[in-house]
Amino acid sequence: MTSNAAGDLDELLELAQRLADKADEMAMARFRAHDLIVERKPDLSPVTEVDRNIETELRRLIAAERPGDGVVGEEFDDTPPDGHWRWVIDPIDGTKSFVRGNELWACLISLQYDHENVVAVASMPALGHRYHATRGGGAHLNGERLAVSTVDTMEAAMLAHTSLSGFTWCQLDEELISLARRCWDARGFGNSMSHLAVARGTADIAWTSRAQEWDFAALSLIVEEAGGRFTDPQGKPPLGGGGISSNGHLHDAVLEHVRG
Repeated sequence: MTSNAAGDLDELLELAQRLADKADEMAMARFRAHDLIVERKPDLSPVTEVDRNIETELRRLIAAERPGDGVVGEEFDDTPPDGHWRWVIDPIDGTKSFVRGNELWACLISLQYDHENVVAVASMPALGHRYHATRGGGAHLNGERLAVSTVDTMEAAMLAHTSLSGFTWCQLDEELISLARRCWDARGFGNSMSHLAVARGTADIAWTSRAQEWDFAALSLIVEEAGGRFTDPQGKPPLGGGGISSNGHLHDAVLEHVRG
């Protein structure tokens, strides 16, 4: 990324924060609504009118302010960029939690420069949490700087993970249980909260069984800027499939266990 582009990150973060403000407003207006419309996608995962309405509005706002930028989102076809910049959006990560009235869902917004995540916002309005990061600028929760834990043994580690049913569907449930047995404790937090817990130091390892790039883009930058690592199970950038984050000290041991 050029120095001029890097200098724009604070301004671009401000735009990402405004996009998250709009997403929060729209989501909270329908959270726990009795007339919420829920449909099933071809893969049987749920989608609501809120998911689609938020992504539609964020795409409109991006097009109005930065018409050359591309957009990749969960609910609609990709918009190719005219240049280097691309937004990656998950309007509601954790739709099952949203539908059931649980608080562990998030709006995830990442801005990429030549496919490198450089700005990220993860907003969890039902919990009052707003995470953000910029490349080289650190990660923050509600304005406070984040740092991963210093735990360096599996026996002392907290493992956060997505749903056991997802691991069972991927035929990874035995591997998850095996890893959990090596750890001090294991809890199912869902995709966003699991990896954000690693960034804030309240978990040491997080494992998502299956997801897409929009589930990982913002979270990976936040974890990395907090001092951790975020890869797929092969140690490559997480572009889809499984995703593993850690405080860095435990990453190689986790990958070895998962691959083994």
